[in-house]
Amino acid sequence: ELCSSLAGIMLLEVFLVLGTVIIYFLLSRKKEETLPFKEGWWGKGQKPDTEEDTTIRPFKVETTEEMLSDLFRRLDQARFTDPLENSCFHYGTNSVYLRKIVSYWKNQFNWKRQVDVLNMYPQFKTKIQGIDIHFVHVKPLCLPEGQSAKPLLMVHGWPGSFYEFYKIIPLLTDPASHGLSAEHIFEVICPSIPGYGFSEAPHKKDFNSVSAASVFYELMLRLGFNEFYTQGGDWGWLICTNLAQIAP
Repeated sequence: ELCSSLAGIMLLEVFLVLGTVIIYFLLSRKKEETLPFKEGWWGKGQKPDTEEDTTIRPFKVETTEEMLSDLFRRLDQARFTDPLENSCFHYGTNSVYLRKIVSYWKNQFNWKRQVDVLNMYPQFKTKIQGIDIHFVHVKPLCLPEGQSAKPLLMVHGWPGSFYEFYKIIPLLTDPASHGLSAEHIFEVICPSIPGYGFSEAPHKKDFNSVSAASVFYELMLRLGFNEFYTQGGDWGWLICTNLAQIAP
């Protein structure tokens, strides 16, 4: 009887969750389907009267010896507390395991090699609404005659960065070399959300997903794309959804 009772409760909980999801979906469908472009100024101080510099500048990840020395110094000074007994990871990262991570980070992880990996694709920065926006931009090396590449904006989430797209970029820009159909070839743009990676963080309050969508829409227009595909996960999903509402 106890098992039957528990099964009934679980089934009821499942129906409640499904019902909540369905209601949320129906209500969200009734919401306004389009959003206005959010013109903002997220840079320091007052917005200047002069036109914003729209130059697109090449960018490379660089790390100095001073920066690495500072990192290792801080790792050496890390303070650890003892974990709760028999807690594993139920209350967050276990400090016993964290010691192993810090040791690996300090003694084995080769950051200089990782910098070379990060720089394997062309990267750029450009000023939009007062802040520097970093992005990876990969074009197909060659296209079949009469075929054009489809522009694809890919937006990461949290915790994440532009780097999470590195393994799929070759499949999108050069599918034939990876045993895939060349019917669809993409030109890939992977920006860093402001405050993430190498994009400058906003200096003003009230920056949200619509703000990020407006910034990325301006980025795509600056690159010459009035129409393009989008893909995003987590925060990237919301930003891409808002972007589609801004420019349906």
